[in-house]
Amino acid sequence: MVLRTFLFPIALAGALLATAAPSARGEIYRWTDADGRVHYTQDLQGVPPEHRAAARERAGAADGPSRVQTFSSEPAAQAPSAPRRRAFASGARGERRVHRIPVERAGNGMIVPVRLNGRVVAPFLVDTGASYVLVPESVAEEAGILPGPEARKLQFSTANGIVEQAVVSLESVELGTAVAEDVPASISPTLEVGLLGLSFFNRFTYQVDAASGVLTLVDNDLAANGDLRGGRSHSQWRSEFEGMRRRIGAIEARRDETPSSRSRLHAELDRLQREAERELDLLDAEADEAHVPDAWRH
Repeated sequence: MVLRTFLFPIALAGALLATAAPSARGEIYRWTDADGRVHYTQDLQGVPPEHRAAARERAGAADGPSRVQTFSSEPAAQAPSAPRRRAFASGARGERRVHRIPVERAGNGMIVPVRLNGRVVAPFLVDTGASYVLVPESVAEEAGILPGPEARKLQFSTANGIVEQAVVSLESVELGTAVAEDVPASISPTLEVGLLGLSFFNRFTYQVDAASGVLTLVDNDLAANGDLRGGRSHSQWRSEFEGMRRRIGAIEARRDETPSSRSRLHAELDRLQREAERELDLLDAEADEAHVPDAWRH
């Protein structure tokens, strides 16, 4: 399996963390340049001399948080779900299958090789603080994941402000023997390495043993019991709907505060409201497809 190079500048300084999965176990060194961009490398000589001592100390730390909080999502949108090609068995009847996946340390984070749509394997950072799986645009292109121009957009709040990214439904996401189908994901034009978030982990009970470098997943019954619809929980669906309505309300409030003489601004606010209302309609249609009850939307 071919993974990407190990040194990546990050465009959203202080907001996005990225790295790549090494082909063999070893230290991964992290440093931040003068512009605030985070870099990772397996070669200590690739770290500028003034940053080497700190990078070596960080890489040698035995413990650290098992996740990295990078994105928080606000109202989003998702393209129509991809057709299901095949079903994946989760173990013997009545048995909850246990999956143990080796992970690689990357500073305070952990990275794992993930297969998308049964086609492309790429490194992803484990991030149970992210609502969605975030797929680098280059990886999405390799996997044939091409959101159309009418795809919904998901707004992400980062340290550098709000960014909008297309949302799709991944046919399958495989992590070792653990497989999830119809996984909501966002396509990122800035990330070099993906983030494996809750739209995947919601299907499992999970535990990270940072010391031994093992991520343990156990299949849960949330989807079978109706507590998970379209890869998202009751609170996640409600948060997306509330976020969209807040966006629309904020646009309306700004229009009311804007003097009528500012016709250009009124026209722009009208456009923004139409787009937000379109995305709310798409979110409603997506919820219908996932059989989300009305109580989860309000």
